[in-house]
Amino acid sequence: MKAKTVSAGIPRREFLRISSAAAMGLAVVAAGEGKLFAATSSGLVPLMGVGYAPSLPATGFSVPLADAGSILSPDPRFISTGARVAVVGAKRAASHKNEPGGIAVDALFPVSHRQESDPLRFRFFSIAGRPDQDSISAPLNYTVQVPSTGGVSLSVRHRRAVTDAAVSEAPPPLESEITPLTLSLGNVAGPKLTRGVYVLAFREDDGDSMSNWNRLTLATSETDYYVANAAFSYVILNVDYADAPVTNRRHAVH
Repeated sequence: MKAKTVSAGIPRREFLRISSAAAMGLAVVAAGEGKLFAATSSGLVPLMGVGYAPSLPATGFSVPLADAGSILSPDPRFISTGARVAVVGAKRAASHKNEPGGIAVDALFPVSHRQESDPLRFRFFSIAGRPDQDSISAPLNYTVQVPSTGGVSLSVRHRRAVTDAAVSEAPPPLESEITPLTLSLGNVAGPKLTRGVYVLAFREDDGDSMSNWNRLTLATSETDYYVANAAFSYVILNVDYADAPVTNRRHAVH
């Protein structure tokens, strides 16, 4: 029998907090209608789409997903409270199991000694293919201030297979196959910023595809949140006010 759809509170567990004072003036990535999911250079476009649900489902239930672009109005309260972004679930597509390469998602922050066009990047999520078992990063939290002229800015990067086995302490270079994404407070095309759950659908190969968001649901099991019947790689982000109470409930990534 089909699971009943319910609206539940938005639980989260904070693994990592970045001071909102260090995130003053969050950098904005342009997201015009023609460029929303366009790579910054030729190559694979790693972000296929963004889904949305008003809340996480209660245990044993599901909630329908919709295209995040269908959100009509952003929530201006984020300007005064800031935003908390939490990873609450993720999965790699079965078709890419144990393949080299993967996906990384960065949060973008400006710093005083760098140009506005070159913000500091904080990688808070990644999928890395390994021969024995894919590695998916732990479910992290971060908080940011939200400027009235922008929103929450992210960057999705396709990580191609690394041929050099040498391990380096330096951060990896920015790949050319990047999709910028802004959950915006402005009157622009693309996803708006409001409280709720955002699902980022990833493309790891030109053959990857997905059905309409309204055919998919966000579901829960005893251990985790997941997108039912999703054939693509994804991460589930819970977005709430930075000053909202934190509810201690399970988060799992698999």
